This record gives sequence, structure tokens and C-alpha cells, in this order.
Amino acid sequence: MADFTRQQQEAISTLGRNVSVSAGAGSGKTRVLVERFLKILEEEKASAQEILAITFTRKAAREMRERVQKGILDRLAEATDPQRQQYWQEQLNQLDHASITTIDSFCARIIRENPVEAGMDPGFAVREEYEIADFRQEAVHTFMDQELKGENEDFFGLLDIYGPRRLEEMLVLLIDALPDILALGDLSRPYQEELDKEEDLKLEAESALDDLIAVKDTAGPKGKELILRLEEQRDSLHEAIAKGDYETLAEAVGGLRAAGAIKDFAAKLKETVSTLLDLDLNRAGLAQAAQWQTVLERLDQYLFTAAEQQEMYSFSYISAKAVKLLGTDPELLRTYRNKFKFLMVDEFQDTNEEQKRLVYLVSGGDAKVLRGNNLFVVGDAKQSIYRFRGADVSVFKQVRDAIVASGGKDIIMDDNFRSAPEIIQACNVLFEDLLGTDETADVQAQSLTPHQAPTELPRFMVLKKQSETDKGAAQRVKAQWVAAAIQELVASHPELKYGDVAILLPAIRLSRQYEEALDALGIKSQVSDGKGFYDRQEIVDVINLLTCLLNPRKDWALAGFLRSPWGGLSDPEIGELVKDYPELTLWEALQQALEPRQVKLAASLHTLRQMALYQSLPEFFDCLNQEFQAEPLLLSQRGGREKLANYRKLRTLGTEAAMNQGSSVQDFLQRLQLMRALGARESDANQEADPEAVKIMTIHKSKGLEFPAVILPDLDQNAPADKLGIQFIPQAAFGVRVPNAEGVLENTGIYTLLSREKSALEFNEKKRQLYVAMTRAEKYLYMVSIEEIKKKPVKEATQEKWGSALLRVFGPQGPAAGKVAYDECPVESVGILTEEGILAKRQVPHSAPQVPAKVYQQAAPVAFPKALRLSASALLEYDTCPRSYYYHYQRHMPPVEVEMTGTGKHRVSVMDLGTFVHRVLQLMNTLPQEEALELALAENENWSEEKRRYMREDGGALLGSYCASPLYTNLEGYEAQAERDFDLNLFTLGQTEIWFQGSIDKLVFLPDQKLGIVDYKTGHPPVDGEERQGYTRQLAIYALAAETLYKGYTVAWAQLHFLQNNSIWELKDREAETEKLRALLKNLSEWDEETAFPVRTEACSYCPYQYFCTKA
Repeated sequence: MADFTRQQQEAISTLGRNVSVSAGAGSGKTRVLVERFLKILEEEKASAQEILAITFTRKAAREMRERVQKGILDRLAEATDPQRQQYWQEQLNQLDHASITTIDSFCARIIRENPVEAGMDPGFAVREEYEIADFRQEAVHTFMDQELKGENEDFFGLLDIYGPRRLEEMLVLLIDALPDILALGDLSRPYQEELDKEEDLKLEAESALDDLIAVKDTAGPKGKELILRLEEQRDSLHEAIAKGDYETLAEAVGGLRAAGAIKDFAAKLKETVSTLLDLDLNRAGLAQAAQWQTVLERLDQYLFTAAEQQEMYSFSYISAKAVKLLGTDPELLRTYRNKFKFLMVDEFQDTNEEQKRLVYLVSGGDAKVLRGNNLFVVGDAKQSIYRFRGADVSVFKQVRDAIVASGGKDIIMDDNFRSAPEIIQACNVLFEDLLGTDETADVQAQSLTPHQAPTELPRFMVLKKQSETDKGAAQRVKAQWVAAAIQELVASHPELKYGDVAILLPAIRLSRQYEEALDALGIKSQVSDGKGFYDRQEIVDVINLLTCLLNPRKDWALAGFLRSPWGGLSDPEIGELVKDYPELTLWEALQQALEPRQVKLAASLHTLRQMALYQSLPEFFDCLNQEFQAEPLLLSQRGGREKLANYRKLRTLGTEAAMNQGSSVQDFLQRLQLMRALGARESDANQEADPEAVKIMTIHKSKGLEFPAVILPDLDQNAPADKLGIQFIPQAAFGVRVPNAEGVLENTGIYTLLSREKSALEFNEKKRQLYVAMTRAEKYLYMVSIEEIKKKPVKEATQEKWGSALLRVFGPQGPAAGKVAYDECPVESVGILTEEGILAKRQVPHSAPQVPAKVYQQAAPVAFPKALRLSASALLEYDTCPRSYYYHYQRHMPPVEVEMTGTGKHRVSVMDLGTFVHRVLQLMNTLPQEEALELALAENENWSEEKRRYMREDGGALLGSYCASPLYTNLEGYEAQAERDFDLNLFTLGQTEIWFQGSIDKLVFLPDQKLGIVDYKTGHPPVDGEERQGYTRQLAIYALAAETLYKGYTVAWAQLHFLQNNSIWELKDREAETEKLRALLKNLSEWDEETAFPVRTEACSYCPYQYFCTKA
């Protein structure tokens, strides 16, 4: 371990007690996690299945598993002692089932493994984000209707204050926080506590008034005059205080200034008066908080019931369920505690209180106190930026303190192996200023030690803007500057490509101006954040088209489509249509048009409308391509490659919806409208990272990534305003606003206090976002801000913008001037801000040039990297009937299964029988045959008694015969894995990646790093020497997959075991079969026409596509 730092070695090797690691950016924490996992295995402290490793994302979990696997394979190859070889082989076998997972997946696993205790179907599915959002809106709307018909006075009390629409919006926005809100208990308690202080506050006010009067002679002339008046009113003011007439007192001290010699006395009085005035607001808040408690408790119960009935499970629901299950079932908790000897959690700074409880339970059995000694957490408080998803950075500090209190170690890894020293030095200076060095704080600055070669100083450009300059125009000018700077950066550094440059933004809505500015200089860009896809213009155009096809009376949708490049009409042309036929809809007017281009457009739309109403989604998109030459049309536009890729992705989403959900065009449109309305995440269709395209993404998206050059152009953005109207902080309080005499909502004291605290939390997280952004850069860092030149002094903002902080620290007068390359210039000198120039930059509808199909076909094809995803048995389907394969894998048509086995009323599908037998054989790895059979039956509790009897008798006989045969018994002495899943790119043919996914029924580990493959077949075996090419292909695929999964191993044999007669089909001449497979896949990746896939009519009687197939 000589190549590890001292801190890394300590983090890897300390196994006997709890350990927390604060890992600065670029300090190698992923490597430490992997090596610690391997260290536990090396010292035989636990097996691979006895380690629970929790990561933040599935990608991180997958990468960690792959790196651990490589480490095990390396150690297996180096081992010379037979016992060590056997040990590492066992760890390798266990790794596929090791718990390297996300916290969401781990919670889901707890539920699936204990469905009876959880009261849930083990086959539950966690719904998509947009589905949960839609469910919540619908559920709250229904809840409101229900409450309106009831007699709940608390609900009607809130309704009077907020009105139905606003109250509904607030309830939807509060759903995520419901568990934490209700965990507070009595929401009115903080208000009552404030009211209980009233008598003490009265005494404070009287005392503060008398103290101020006593020092009247030290005040200035105006102050003394006002205090003398107060002295004259002293008795009446004391009486007003005693009666609770705080308005009179406030009016009397209204003109008092806290300045000069009386500053402290005046401030104390004014503060006390303000607190007294808040009492009336808190009194009203007390009543409203109680109303909220009733309504939120009822809503919580309603949502729980609705979610259970509709099986609308979110990750937060599953997480809460899992924690509750472990916390209330001691025997179940003991099972998981005994199962895992070591617990490792990555990215702990982004956890929350509930997740802490889960970790404490699994580690030591107590949700509140850390009692175990097997916990390892790693994180960086400075990179905690997911508060909007419920993360609480204070939890990391709490756990670090608890680990130290338990006798564990708190290790700080402060070496940076990513960034140039100039970047690290600037970060050290800036964040010591912004984050401070208070060791008791949840987050504090941590100086990093750089280990990379020097490059150049980070660059900080300040664009000075006159107050009268249009803000939008200035933003476009900034984008022009950024594009030019990127062009210059790449030109002056030969080692850089445009794909090495990343523009990181606080919000993806800001990306468009940079895309356009880069495009104007001929520089490609890729936007890689999910929020933009459904708002891309090429997607919106298709949504408008679908809308008007399904409802021709939607003039706005048709107008939007007609003025797009698809329709190619100008606004005056559309206006003329409306003017000529004022009594008609725009659709009807277009059908009456005489101009040839409009006649053709109307005919195409009519054809498409028929397809949308009566045909499937794949057929509709085929027709759209034919009528509008969709691909050449999109490709001919600016940014055509990206637009075409996004259109293709939309088409893929449509075909998948048709295949998986049987969606119609109407269904698909409703989904698209919902996804767009809810701001659903869907990444743009960049098939792969383009080395010649600048990356554009959010700072959140960039977390965990690194880039040779980083541009931070939006340092001048304001924090978003609060839209909820409620202030809530977990474990603190629930703040409300109450109406005054005029009905205007005013802040209660609790609301104001929470608002300040929440604002501080958000402000601090913004600082951490900047830290994450700056530390993504390896060699070059550019920062850009717009600073407005103020003609009059303005009140200082409560939250300092990033650009202002950098200017204060790194500007010419700043304490760290010279740590960055500072420059400034008037924004007006960067771009043309004339009205003509601004208009020229605006996007206006235009008619794209119509590219004749012949020209498009003759042009050199645009090569888009693509992936063909097949199941391992896909080629068996191709052999059975190529047309069926075409419908399944090329057209993605939904299948309708027809083949059945058995007789009479209770027939059993062949698929059900095969699945059942496979499951029993999998369970037999750890259970006797009879127990495995009964457990497999118990897992299918919805089967009828007749079906269960068939499976027990006929399926059991099939299994009994096979398990007694030499096919099964000859392999009993070998180490084996059951149901080894894979999803791998096994071939790359030109621009096409061929991915296969499947599951090897039995993977046998033979001596000398050899593998054996067994795949079970419950169907009828080939007869009379019948050649089944599909079988040899399937085994060739399994062999490639096994050798890809286990580097250094070779497949000695691959067999199909037919359970009907206990016969074998073995792969022969694997090399030749693999070449034949490659040739077939090349054809399948290139063929696109239905006629290239002939029909084999002998298979029609049981084909799942006979409802659709023309058999021609």
C-alpha cells in the first residue's frame, strides 16, 4: 500500500471500530472504498456477502462492484496456495449477490424479502417521478373534494385564509415534507411557548423603557426630545403594556433611532416592542397551526391509503416503510444485523435523519444511538448540495461526532489529485472566507494539498453593465463572450478538444443562450441534463402536431406546428388563412386553401390524422417520416444532428410505450403533455459523448465528474424566491402567515425566525454549489459575472451573489488579488446591443429549406452511434420466424401471447411452466428440492388451485426426473452460480453496439479457471438430429457473456439441458459459430425493411404477432 497517502492507508486498514472520513474533492475516496472492501476480504474479516456497501447512485454502485471484481480477480490470479485460490474463487462467486447498492435499492430489497411483514406485494414497482407527481396532484384534488363535502372545521378555516386553489397548491408542495412535519408532534407548541413568554416580555418592555429614559441626557438633541416625550407618557405607556395594547407603545417609539450613545438602550426597547407585536400574530398562528395539523394528518392518511390501493410507491415511501419495519420487528432487525458484519456508506453528506436511523439500526440495532462498531462513512460536507431532495448536511456532523464518541476514528483526507495547484490555491482562499473554519460548525473550510502539475491562474471576467442596459441583452452578450473565450482556449492549447470543456450552470434553463452563442461560432454543444428534453423545440413541434391531429379545433397547436420548420408557413401566411375564412377553424381554413404548398400540407395533415386516430404509434411515426421527410428536414436545420437525435429518441419512447403499455397515439400525447407540465427529467438524446462538443450541464449533474476545462458563466444569478408561503425546518418548527384586519397575510414570529434560518441554510448550500463547480476543473477554470453599475446607493443584498463574493476576494482591492487572472470590461463593448443587433439574435420562426428525398438519399449518411438491444433468446425467435423478430425488436410491437399447455379450463402457459421450473432449480442451490418447490409455489399465491396442482404434480415430476439424472448429479460437487444476470455490449459492428441481456441458469466453476454453462429447457428437444441454429447461437452468446464477466476465465463447455427427456445439446466449434453469429448480427443491424424478414407460416398458430402480421 505504498502508493496510498497516510490518511488513505488509515481509512483502508482501520477495521475494528467505526470510522468516518471527510474526503475533500479529488482525494481518491472511491479508491479507498474499493480497497477497504478488498482489505476486509484479504483479512477474512467477512465474506463479500457479509459487507453492505451503500452508494449514492446506481452508476456508482455498478462501478464499485466492477472495481472490486477486478481486485478479486487480480488476487485470484496471484494466489499460489490452493486454499487461497479456493477462498478468492468463493468471494468472486459471492460478489454477484453482494450488497453493493443504493440506499433506495436496499430499502426496496428489505420490503421484497419480507412482503408479509411489510404487507406489500413483493413484486411492487417504484413508480417514475412524473407518475408520482401526477398521482399527488390528482390525490390532493380528490382529497380537497372529499373535505369540501365534509364538516371538518379546520379544513374550512384554512380554506377561508388561502382559498381552494392556493390551498391545493400548498398541500401538493408539502407532501415530501409530511413525515418530518408530523414528526414534530404538536405544530402549535412553538406558538404557545412564545405566548407563554408574554408576562416576562411585558416586564422587559417596561424595564427597557425606563432604562432608556434614564440615559436621556446622553442622547443627541433629536433623540433627547423624543425620549422626553416618552418620559411624559411613561405611566400611560406602562398601563398600555399591562393591558396588552402594544400598538400604542409601538407608535410612541416609532421614530426612535438606535444610534449614538443610546444605541443599545434604544435597540433593546425596539426589539422588545417588535416581539410583543408578534404575539398577536403568534396567537393567530397558534390556531392556524392546529388547523394545519388536523388537515395534514388527514391528508397523510388519505395519501397512504390511495398509494396502497393504486400501488403508487415512491422511493421515499419505500424508505420510510423499510425503516419502520426494522424499527418495529426485533427478529427481522436481528436477521439483517447478523447478515452484515461491515457497513460502508458513501456520500454521507447527502443523507438525512431517516437514512441515519436506517444505518444506525443495521449497524447497532438502535435507531437513535450508534451502538455498533462496524460502520464506515465517507463524505465531504462542502459538497452537500441536495437539500432540495431532503439531504441534511448536519447529519454528517452528528454521525462523525457519534463515531468519535464511540471510540472510532475521524479521518480527514485533504490531498487533491485532480486539479492544478493554481485552482486549488484559489479554492483554499475563497472557501476559507465563505465557509469559515469553525470546527463546531456542520461545514467548515478544509485546505487541500495539490498534487498535479501547474498550468495557469483561473480567469475571472467581470462584465460591467449600465443599469439601463437590457438584462436579457446583457446575458446574450455574456454568452457571446463565453463562446469566444472557449474558442480561444482550445485554439491556444493543442491538447484540448471542445469535448474537454464543460459549461456548468446553476439551472439548465440558462443553457439555450450558450448553445446559440457556440453554434454561431460553429462550435457544437451537448446539453446533458434531464430537464430540457420536453421543452426542446423539435419535441414541442411534434407535441403541437399530435395535439392538433387529435383535436383539430386547437388552433394554437396547429398554428405552432405550421410556423415551425415542419409547416414552413410564415406568420403573415397563417394570418391570411384566418382572415380569408373567419368563420372556420384554422384546420378547416387550411383544408380550403388553394396555394399549392398549403394544399400539400393540408393533405399530409389529413393523412396523419387518420393514422393518429386508427393506427399504432410505430405506424404513425413511419407515416410522419414519409409525409414530411422528417429526418432530412431536421438535419438541414442549425444544430440538426442534435435535433435529429432527439426526434429519434422521441420515436423510441413512442415505440416502447406501444410495446410495453399498449399505448395509442392519444395515450402517448397525454404522457408527453404530463411529462412537460410536471417538468419530468429526460436527458437529451446524445448517443455518446462527442469529443468535439462542449458539454453543458447543471452543477448538480457535474457532481462526481471532472473536466480539463470548466466555465462558470452564471455567477450573478439570484436565489429563487420562496413560493410555498409556509416555512418548515425538520426538527425545528412549522411557520405560518396569518391574515391581518385587511386580509393581507403577515409573518408570524415563528415564520420570520424559520425564514431567516432557512435562508441561511440555502445561502450556505449555494456556497457549497460553487465549491463543487470550481473543483470539477482539472487544468483550466474560467469564471464570468455581470456586475451592474449602480448610479445610486442601494441596500445591500441579504445574500451575496457568487460573482460579488469572487470580486470581494479576488478583485483589485481584495485580500487575494493576484490569485486569479482578473479582468473587467463594459458589457456594451463585447457585443452589439443595438435594437437591430438584439433582434437579429432572437429566434424567429422560419421556413427550413426543403431537402428533396433524392438529395438526402444520395448524400453521405450521417452516422449516429446506436445500440441494438436483444435478449439472449432473441435469435431463437428469429429462427422461428424472422418477421416475428422484426415486429418484436425492430418495430417494438406489443406481443399477445397465445401458446398454452395443459387441457381444459385451467390451462397453463408454457412461459409460466418454464419460469416456475427455473425458479425451483435456482432455490435448490440452498434448499432441498421439495422445500424449493413449495417456496416457489408460495411466491405465486395468486395462482388458482388447479394451476398450483398442475405445477406441483407435472412440474414436480419434470424436476424430480432431471435431478435424479446424471445431468444434474454429475455437477453437484462443483461451485456454481444460479441465474447469473448480464447486460453487456458483446459486439460493436461499425456504428452499432450489440447489447445482449439475459440470465445464465447455471454457471459452473471448473478447475484451472475454466467455466461450464448450463441452460435449462422445459420445451421439447430437437428430434432425429434436427439442427437448431438458435440453440448454438444462444450458447455462444452465453459463453461470450461469461468470459466478459469473468476476465481471465475461459468457457470449457456450454450445454442446454432438456428436462423433458434429460438430453443435452452442446455448443460445438464455438469459433465458427461465433463468426456466423457476427455475420447475422451485422445484417440485423443494417436491415430496416419489413420485407427483409420473411414469414414462416408454420409458426403462425402460436405467434404473438398474428393479430398484426400481414403474412406477406
